[in-house]
Amino acid sequence: MTTFPRLTAEPIMRILCKKTDTLVGYLYQWNNGDLQPAWLDSAKVEVRYEPISAAA
Repeated sequence: MTTFPRLTAEPIMRILCKKTDTLVGYLYQWNNGDLQPAWLDSAKVEVRYEPISAAA
């Protein structure tokens, strides 16, 4: 974590369930470099990450 303030963030990865391959959240990168998951429901354990550009 950096000491710079978090001002803006953008989604950089889709978080998918390993078992069902359904979307369960997004991974955001803040302007200061911090990463933060945003879950659609509740946090999941067995997930995989897919870059946003690969999903398009």
